[in-house]
Amino acid sequence: MIGTPEDLCMIPILEKPTPISEIETKERREPVNLTGPVKSIRPELYRPNAKKAILFMMVGIVFHSLSLGLLYFFIQNDYTYLLPLGWILAGTSVTSLFVLGHDCAHASFLKNNRINDTLGHFFFLFSFYPYYGWKFSHNAHHAHTNNLDSNDKDVYYDNAWLPFTVNQYLILRKKLPIRAAIYRWTRYLPPFGSLLHNLINHAYPGKYIATHRKKLYLSYIVLFSGLAVLFVSAYLLTGKLSSIFHFFIAPGIVFQFWMSYYTYLHHTSDEIHFYRSEDWNPYKGQIHSTYNFLNPKIISFLHFHIDIHTPHHLSTAIPCYHLKEAYRELLKSEYANDVKEGKFSISYIYKQWKQCHVWDEKENRYKSFREVHA
Repeated sequence: MIGTPEDLCMIPILEKPTPISEIETKERREPVNLTGPVKSIRPELYRPNAKKAILFMMVGIVFHSLSLGLLYFFIQNDYTYLLPLGWILAGTSVTSLFVLGHDCAHASFLKNNRINDTLGHFFFLFSFYPYYGWKFSHNAHHAHTNNLDSNDKDVYYDNAWLPFTVNQYLILRKKLPIRAAIYRWTRYLPPFGSLLHNLINHAYPGKYIATHRKKLYLSYIVLFSGLAVLFVSAYLLTGKLSSIFHFFIAPGIVFQFWMSYYTYLHHTSDEIHFYRSEDWNPYKGQIHSTYNFLNPKIISFLHFHIDIHTPHHLSTAIPCYHLKEAYRELLKSEYANDVKEGKFSISYIYKQWKQCHVWDEKENRYKSFREVHA
């Protein structure tokens, strides 16, 4: 007899053990490419939206116009003590325009690339960047994020805030102490690093291939012609040569602060890592090694959510006006635990500034100059 159900419950059942290989396949394996994360975000967020683009463009232009208007009011009424406030606002609005130009360079702002390139030249005018120089070199940054095997002589290997390794720095300090000192200054004074990066990558047309060089010359012509018009207009409007400094030079300096603030904090953190080519892959470079330093809401709004950076490294096709939505969807996906983020904190910024100087490959972490010099 088989017995009652109660009897069956007492019969021991010998289960066949699950092979270890089968257990491993059930566990989540970290991707090596971005196919999965890309699919976790709705397709429409990768497509330009003309209405949203125009809205963001109007916000940026109005913000900058109001900033310049306020500066004009201060200049005309000799409110000299208020000029620094005007510089800060104008530099902040220049950053807003730069973010829009940044999307134009990635061909994600609007569908029409000719319009993107035309607008990009205008948006970059106030930050003194040659549009095509940025476009051609910056796109390479996304192909090599946090790959230590960089080539600092190749403009197409632009890798923002890539640190020297301990060995590289010690050799440099011994053989080229002045260059080592300059490197230290870029780490202690990030706006200086940002400005130096701009000059090194964009002021030497010979670094670009011939077809790109021709377009870069066009960007120089547009940049210098546009600045000449703006400078003359400022003088004619106010009758003061100093207005050129107040309207454009000082805000440009403030912009370099913002430029370094974002690029530094996106790619410098004691929570991210750097890899050699044999260990690097797109998932490690774009997901693991990009930090989202979330600003106060008003700053994030004015700068079109550029503080949300991982979606942009996931795909440059995601425009700034879709970053918030794309980020929300990414955080709901199975890849959320690999995304690095933190809210605005002075103590956090200070910690990175104090510690993140050179990369120790043996310990797989940042070291400060003080640790290395000891």
